[in-house]
Amino acid sequence: MEHAVKTKAQKILAAYERFAQGIAAIPDPKAQELYRVAAGVPRFVEHTKSKQPQVTSSQIASGLEQGLKEMPALVGAVEAQWRWAVAKAWHDAISSEYPGFLQIEAERLQKILARGKIRTEGEFHLVRYQIDVLEAQPELAAELQVLYALAETYEAPT
Repeated sequence: MEHAVKTKAQKILAAYERFAQGIAAIPDPKAQELYRVAAGVPRFVEHTKSKQPQVTSSQIASGLEQGLKEMPALVGAVEAQWRWAVAKAWHDAISSEYPGFLQIEAERLQKILARGKIRTEGEFHLVRYQIDVLEAQPELAAELQVLYALAETYEAPT
């Protein structure tokens, strides 16, 4: 039996759906906002497809992917006690449904590390998200220290 190849938009949509399932029971108010947004993405896409002039699948995928890039900032707003669980649910959803995105983000992070400096708020949120993911892995303390230093330097008043 052959599996149909998913489009980029379908992969991203599946990631949002899986993420919503993964955080549905987390009681944090910000996590519940993220749940409502993620769970509402399929309905939003269907509504968008029905509009005139018609939006293309690549335009939808582009918009949904922008949402993926902004997710670390939104995860960062979750209370500290729940943040790791939300970050893990996000990572699990992306890695299972749209792993190519993780590769792109890993390359962005490597550029930041090689440069030794965070330049934009988006880069800061990517680093902050990586910190949230690594804090649960004590064996990665050295990597974590580098990320902490980058974030502190970025946040320091000039």
